[in-house]
Amino acid sequence: MTIEDCNVYCKSCWKNWAQFVKPGRKYALSRSCEEMAIKVGIQFIPNFKGNKHSGNPFYCSQCHSYSNHHPTSLEKHLVNLHGHTVAVKRKQRDEFEEPILFVSGCSHSEVVSSTIKGKYTAKRWHHGKPVYEKDKADKLPQITPEPVTVLIYFWNDRLEPEMSGWWFAPREGGSQVWAHHADCDLGCLTVPKAGWKAPWDGKVDTALTITTEEIKESNQTNQTQTDQASQLRSDLELRWEFLVSDESDEEWQLMSKEMNDALEKRWAQGWDGDNGTDDFYVQFNGHTYGIDCYCFVQWNLKTGRRRRIRRGEPRPSPKSLQAQIVEKDTQMVEKDAQLKEVQSEKQSVLNENANLNLLCVKYSAENATLKSTVARLEKEKAALEGSMADHGAQMKSQEPWRMNRQLETKICTELNHWDAAFDIIRQALVEACPQDHFGNCNRMRHVSITGLQQICNIGIWKAYEFKRDKVRKDLEGREGVPTVMSNLPSRVCSWAHLDAKINEILVIHGTTEDKTKEIANFGFDGRLASERGLYGQGVYFTDQSCKSLQYSGARHYHDSGCFIIARLILGHPHEATGPMKQIKVEPLVDKDNPSLGRCHSVIAKPGTPTFGRAPQVHRELVIFDGTQAYPEMIVHFRCS
Repeated sequence: MTIEDCNVYCKSCWKNWAQFVKPGRKYALSRSCEEMAIKVGIQFIPNFKGNKHSGNPFYCSQCHSYSNHHPTSLEKHLVNLHGHTVAVKRKQRDEFEEPILFVSGCSHSEVVSSTIKGKYTAKRWHHGKPVYEKDKADKLPQITPEPVTVLIYFWNDRLEPEMSGWWFAPREGGSQVWAHHADCDLGCLTVPKAGWKAPWDGKVDTALTITTEEIKESNQTNQTQTDQASQLRSDLELRWEFLVSDESDEEWQLMSKEMNDALEKRWAQGWDGDNGTDDFYVQFNGHTYGIDCYCFVQWNLKTGRRRRIRRGEPRPSPKSLQAQIVEKDTQMVEKDAQLKEVQSEKQSVLNENANLNLLCVKYSAENATLKSTVARLEKEKAALEGSMADHGAQMKSQEPWRMNRQLETKICTELNHWDAAFDIIRQALVEACPQDHFGNCNRMRHVSITGLQQICNIGIWKAYEFKRDKVRKDLEGREGVPTVMSNLPSRVCSWAHLDAKINEILVIHGTTEDKTKEIANFGFDGRLASERGLYGQGVYFTDQSCKSLQYSGARHYHDSGCFIIARLILGHPHEATGPMKQIKVEPLVDKDNPSLGRCHSVIAKPGTPTFGRAPQVHRELVIFDGTQAYPEMIVHFRCS
């Protein structure tokens, strides 16, 4: 979390930080301690059931350590381990000069383009970075008759990382936005120049670019460096010549160094005469010479003698030749020194090579011993694996227990850690995390499986089979039933025979370890579901592993969590168009014609509006009858 001012907070920062640490609160911090904690990125982890660090709610993500609010704990940790980091960040902000920004507009629409196009000046700071405001507010008749403020600001949202980054909007944290850039580098204070999305959830708009006045200054600097280089060449080279005699066009002679430099300087300035004429004058060696820029003629004002002049190819001056000789001598001395150094390094390498040859002989003998040991262990491993059937093959052979109603079956069976199912399920969970999801979702790309349990509960299976037959009958003759596919690869339960006609798919349910035994013994129960569910009081599933991660108990890296892989009957799903908090049963297929019956589930797709919050990011699947789901496996995992 990044909070710029310790007196004013946005709604999110107050909820997740300030309400716990301000004076008079249970975990009150001194102002200096709070400022250091904010700059380092200390997180406040509220007390909750099962939190083993409930007495130390302040978490340092850099050191992976917990502290309490006493001066000898958190403040001492910050001063001793992060004092330099705080000082560097303070100096970085104090030294940062906010540039003036110029926005080109975008190709999304003429209204949006004219809204964001213009000049921006830094006005204040927010979430650790400057806020830029458009100098002149525009009136947008399509939106409001009043002038609209346009800001460029940075937003850091730890709870919804996909909402972090730079935004174009009328105010910080508002729901109305025009463009977004996902750059979340907290150490960089500059606004991204390109790569903006307009609209914010669309594709990158290459027409939207941001430039600064520093670019113009850089061009001036380059021009100054070019002029200096040109002047240096003039100091070292002779270009100008005069014709010795009018009788021969071949007798050209170099001018003196001083005269050459005076003409070369005039040439660099444009080779124009004085006061709008073609002539200018040069004083040299006690004489004054006139120069005709158009005819390339030089004349002595005292004697009146005229000579033709020209600008030829550059030639080195005697002074520069002497400098080149000195430079060559210096280079020769340096080359001799480098040669001696290389010869010394060569001898060292030869000595080291001799030592390596001796070590090779020693390690060759040890390698032969290790190869013999590896061969023996591989033989033992092959014998052990041969004595055990693959888990998928076992489940295929056990599938008939559901058909034959075998009652004498253990509900939960622990799988051995060398079973192939561990690697299959780990890879499937990684694939079930969408490639365009980052932030907190990225943890699922570093998951490891620590335990697997196969569920075989005949009571739950009977109820599931009965419900499956009922849904089949409900869908007979019903038209307009959409087909639903799962992003979770079917190889996680290769033994399962799924009925695509009733949209029977494999899904994930995130839960804590203490709930897994209840689900394995009694199944999913909608009566225990939360009444605050965004899409109704039902049981929630998903086919995206990073969504289930939010409910698995694994809040941070290196935390452990639990998933339940389940079969799910979606039947005729209802696609949500917004929040449905009040419903407790499935929606009607047609609210104007109840005779058509009810749907069997609700699907909330990514992008579904949530009214007041960011649009839906993950796909969620909701059922209101727990018998529509059968738990197949309990997965214990850790995000490293």
